[in-house]
Amino acid sequence: MEAYTRNRSLFAKIESKLTRIESLIASISMVIMLVLSLLEIILRNFFHTGIPGASILIQYLVLWVSFFGAILAVRERHIKIDVAIAFVNDIWRRRLERPIFLFSTLVCGILFWHASRFWWDEWASSNPDERWVAALGIIFPVTFCLLMLHFALRAIIGPRSPKRVVK
Repeated sequence: MEAYTRNRSLFAKIESKLTRIESLIASISMVIMLVLSLLEIILRNFFHTGIPGASILIQYLVLWVSFFGAILAVRERHIKIDVAIAFVNDIWRRRLERPIFLFSTLVCGILFWHASRFWWDEWASSNPDERWVAALGIIFPVTFCLLMLHFALRAIIGPRSPKRVVK
């Protein structure tokens, strides 16, 4: 029992560190997006020029910020769309949480696999001069991989105790 508690604590620490890294990436992406947008506005309005490829980079940074924000939202409070859970008592709800996390892990794993294949095809077929755009598309498989990891960790650790009640 002590080893189980120690392992749960280790996995909780891993999840916490992973969340900090994800928060940092989301924050850095947001700052770069805002600075690049502001710089682009200034260059266009006052100097009638711009940064080549800045609009594409900003579009992908929006995806990076959005997807990492979604990962953080899932970590904080998983969006519940399962209707049956609303009609079961607390005992059954606690029993069903880990299987739901495992099912979510499986779904994210499948999405990760297909997103990886799609990204690789995009990378392989892109022009060498435009590979930086394909490289930015790595956000799709990375997001599903991180979601899969979070759900797997939650299946091992167990559900969080609610910190606040949402009304």
